[in-house]
Amino acid sequence: MPGTEAVPPNSAEETGKRRCACVIAHPQDEAERARAQAALDNGLATNDAHGVLVACMQLLQPCPARYEVVAR
Repeated sequence: MPGTEAVPPNSAEETGKRRCACVIAHPQDEAERARAQAALDNGLATNDAHGVLVACMQLLQPCPARYEVVAR
């Protein structure tokens, strides 16, 4: 199934970035976003309601890792 292949580990450059720790992992770069979009397209094409739900949750939910921590 397209978009469900194993992903190689992150490069040393990416490991220093803050990663998503949410239950449904959000994409943190354009490659991950493209995989989630492909999974959504596949779910829509095959009438996979659970696949569509998970892909939508990955793409639409706000993620705390996307925002900088601001000291008050």
